[in-house]
Amino acid sequence: MEDEIITQELLKESLEMLEYRICGMATNAETALKEIAQLKPDIAILDIRVEGNQTGIWLGNQLEIPFIYLTAFNDMTTIKKAIKTKPATYIVKPFKNNDLFIAVELAISKIKNTNKITVKDRDRNISILVEDILFAKKEDQYLKLYLKHSEKLLRANINDFLEQVNSNSFIQIHRSYIINKNYITAFNTKEITIGKNNIPISKTYLKEVLDEIY
Repeated sequence: MEDEIITQELLKESLEMLEYRICGMATNAETALKEIAQLKPDIAILDIRVEGNQTGIWLGNQLEIPFIYLTAFNDMTTIKKAIKTKPATYIVKPFKNNDLFIAVELAISKIKNTNKITVKDRDRNISILVEDILFAKKEDQYLKLYLKHSEKLLRANINDFLEQVNSNSFIQIHRSYIINKNYITAFNTKEITIGKNNIPISKTYLKEVLDEIY
């Protein structure tokens, strides 16, 4: 336990030196889960080995925010268990400040990928992950969102949509179309292909589109 407290203090000092703000600290996984729910941090750093009945891996399984594992373990069994919880990355103890900085920035970059928007689905509202949207098409007062396995309607114009998703992954390529450039499978100067869909590029947006995807 003493080693854990020393590591925690070193981690706190390093994060503050790198100009990150710490909103909470805990040495117990159950306590940490409660504090994360109350304090709502952007990311969490979890030591796989913590005191108490539950591990850092258990805690990682409970979280929806991006998190980083801090560990001295390098055995395959532990690593495989940790990977299944989908961490942003991990840091091996003893850590260097440069490694810590890279890990935190990687986790921060994941925040955008967990953005959600609310759409109408028949008679109810549901949340969908922004990253699951392949492209969107303007239809009257709505945008039709094309997802991997379905289509949804969002009452918004193109500018509203781009403001809501707040992601560099989306670019407007036509007055009626926005695409998620992460799903582009082919393109030329006239259209972009996403899966089986060929989406037109208008001359107005051509230069901007080519700058984005080249």
